[in-house]
Amino acid sequence: MNRIGKKEIAPDAARLFENEILGLQREIPREELCALVDDYVYYQTDGMTRQEARAVVDETCRARKRD
Repeated sequence: MNRIGKKEIAPDAARLFENEILGLQREIPREELCALVDDYVYYQTDGMTRQEARAVVDETCRARKRD
């Protein structure tokens, strides 16, 4: 996986990573999926704080649950 060089593209990267996981394991529980996306965004984005990563996940992965 490539590093996410700019925080601005983290939401797009989170959506792509989420889709990759769903392609491999369709029946993964939503909270487990969002936790994986959270870790991915946090560890792969330069200068990202844990709080910022959670905000990205709330905006992307967790927002889909409410649809």
